Amino acid sequence: MTKIERLRATLAGELADRPPFSVWYHFGTQHASPERTAQVHLEFFEAYDLDFLKVMNDYDYPMPKGLEVMATPADLEKLTAFDVTQTPMGNQLRAIEIIAKALRGKAWFVDTVFNAWNTLRRNLVKEAMPQLMTDYSRALKRALKVVNENLIQYALASLERGTAGIFLSVPATAESVTPEQYEQFMRPFDLEFLKAIQGKGEFHILHAHGEKLYFNRLLDYPVHALSWADLNGGPTIAEARRRTSCTLMAGLDHVKFPYISVQIIRDQVKAALAQAGNTKFILAPGCSLPTYSFPPLIKAARDSARV
Repeated sequence: MTKIERLRATLAGELADRPPFSVWYHFGTQHASPERTAQVHLEFFEAYDLDFLKVMNDYDYPMPKGLEVMATPADLEKLTAFDVTQTPMGNQLRAIEIIAKALRGKAWFVDTVFNAWNTLRRNLVKEAMPQLMTDYSRALKRALKVVNENLIQYALASLERGTAGIFLSVPATAESVTPEQYEQFMRPFDLEFLKAIQGKGEFHILHAHGEKLYFNRLLDYPVHALSWADLNGGPTIAEARRRTSCTLMAGLDHVKFPYISVQIIRDQVKAALAQAGNTKFILAPGCSLPTYSFPPLIKAARDSARV
């Protein structure tokens, strides 16, 4: 099977020749040109013979002009719709174009998008997010709508340039929000985003990020695959298989990965495959691997799934 055939069979619930495999980590190229970012990704893909490439998205969502901090409703009012190609996000789109040309007909790749809540928190409001959720919910929801609309525009542009799907990272976890805050400030915007891109890609992935997940509330998200850290907070692959018919994407402990032996990695792969069964499973880490993970460890994980 080709890499694309393998993924299509897996997502369709058909028996593939083996489970697809991929890993990813942050390359630290947010200061670099799109050309360099694309090159690093393509070199990584070739070095580890991955079945698909997850493109990291580390270019920033821009702060409104004249602001260094966003912490009040007045600050949030300055968020507006913009042309994503004229922001740092345009650098990512240029990298996507280069990657698409290199991988066309050879393999799929997905582009990473952090959901509206996380984009706003990690790029703009940072430590102010808890107070904004508590004291200024109306202003925050308006801001999230603006950010979400820009992210939708970005995702559609990425898909038009050849991305097979969007890897949507959603921190629906007690480490980030309460259940009530998730329902107010994440879920409606996540579903709006996914509805906007539905039918425009073959490989949309929900990445449920965190260890204390509101897992059951994520099972109706309209995606092709579900990524989460089964070995860091769970649920286990076997438990997830009982709860959803979605293709599962898990198996490797991303936290301990650089510090464990090849034998333990092989044991993780064996256990994952035993739980997952023969269809609708992709072997992958629960989240980004540490950048300093050594090549023999990654190759051991890859080769263990090919036995």
